[in-house]
Amino acid sequence: MAVSQETIKELAALTLKAEEERCEIPQLKLRYPDLTEEEGYAGEKLRLEMALKKGHKTVGMKLGNTSMAKINQVRQTMMLEGSELSTDPAFGFLLEYMDLGNAQELIKNQLIHPKIETELAFVTKKELYGPYIYTPDVMEAVDYVSPAFEIIDSRYQDFKIGGAPDALMDNVSSARFKLGTEKMDPKKLDLINMGVRTKRNGIYTGFGAGGAVMGHPARAVAKMVRLMYEKMDMPLPAGSVVLSGAIIPSMFLREGDEIRSEFAGLGSVSLRVR
Repeated sequence: MAVSQETIKELAALTLKAEEERCEIPQLKLRYPDLTEEEGYAGEKLRLEMALKKGHKTVGMKLGNTSMAKINQVRQTMMLEGSELSTDPAFGFLLEYMDLGNAQELIKNQLIHPKIETELAFVTKKELYGPYIYTPDVMEAVDYVSPAFEIIDSRYQDFKIGGAPDALMDNVSSARFKLGTEKMDPKKLDLINMGVRTKRNGIYTGFGAGGAVMGHPARAVAKMVRLMYEKMDMPLPAGSVVLSGAIIPSMFLREGDEIRSEFAGLGSVSLRVR
């Protein structure tokens, strides 16, 4: 049975409040097992509108479920038992308070149970909109790419989601992000074969390549633009930061951690946790 628009609004408000108050909530699937993906997108859009009314601003977008490493991690450790996993990409909104800027540290107790992901960030110079946006269109619209961290922080108990509707209602776990200082024209880089490696406290924890993200990370961005058009009739504005999805699985952050990810030919991004 479809839920009412008022219920969708209440659920979206619940996840936003949980983010603001840094508290875990039960998975929505437990109360509404028949919640659909379309209702999840509707709730995500309402959640964004609520955040904007509070004075926040969108600065970009993030993608989820764009690599097999991440899909397998969600399947094995981040899904509520009995929930079905959607392997389709999903998108969330990045707001101004999520940008760590040049900060060298993340304060862990400002979040619930943060995890970090190594990603490639695209920054656009042209608007992208419509159902026929593909990889070449993205490459032409991008100003530069940079190494990036995304810090995700599900508001659900034990960092487990009850399927796509839960994830969407919670803005796909968006929490914080940081870009490296290097900025390069993506057309001058081999984004498919670009090697990526991540260290925690000097010990390697993951290896990957840009092509792990849907075969080419710009393909993931193009898919997101089409989804934005289809699900919300929204463009990707010029000047947007787009996090194209985890290249290697995410990991929980601990106080005292020092994380560094290196991108072949593109520099690195680093972060301390306290």
